[in-house]
Amino acid sequence: MFRRTRQLRRTMRTAERRRDAPTPPARRPDHQAPVARRPGRVRVLLPLLTVTAAVLLSACAGADSDRANSGSTPTAQPTSSPPPPSSPTPTPTPTTAAEIAEAVNSWYTYGGETAMVSLIKEAVKAQSGRPSEDMELVTLDFSGLMDALTTARLFSSLPDPKTRTAWSTAIDQLDAGALEVLDSAPEVGLIQSPQETGQALRGWHTFDEGIKSLKAAQARLHRTFGLKPSPDPWEVT
Repeated sequence: MFRRTRQLRRTMRTAERRRDAPTPPARRPDHQAPVARRPGRVRVLLPLLTVTAAVLLSACAGADSDRANSGSTPTAQPTSSPPPPSSPTPTPTPTTAAEIAEAVNSWYTYGGETAMVSLIKEAVKAQSGRPSEDMELVTLDFSGLMDALTTARLFSSLPDPKTRTAWSTAIDQLDAGALEVLDSAPEVGLIQSPQETGQALRGWHTFDEGIKSLKAAQARLHRTFGLKPSPDPWEVT
């Protein structure tokens, strides 16, 4: 038996309407913005162009007069093209154990630890809504977990390949499991149908696998790089 939180349902429906909203037409490449939108540039450029044009006309008139007097044809001077711009140097990918360890420490220090701790705490909190027996009335609230998953995705480029695999897997499994459990809640009434009950069980199973992957990522950070949050975020406060 489930009861959805009003806040999360409102958030999901709003997101659906935004996703279904028509996409504004793309601007044509040859479209030019009206000049009147930037009057400051017009007042500066027009006199400059007028003066430049006057100088050019005066220079051309002088050249024509010289050619008429001398009867000679001016020789065109070759122009040299500027060298092509150099491409930016890409950031090297850490390959040695020392480079990877240094990169992982930077990832952990500058936001990685905060993202992991937040995800652990919200996953533990979401599990509190899991029914422990049949016909138990519970409230499904995954709003905090969804916010933590959004932050965790911002730190998905964990420098160590093995830790990154466990971290990314945990994010995907927790997200998929929570959504399936939420979708199993009955739209009408409080009692789940047998199909909805089976869907909830599958969702919680996927969620449990996400917990295991999250623990594996944290354990590797501690075992390989000596990184461990304090206090332990898995302990329920």
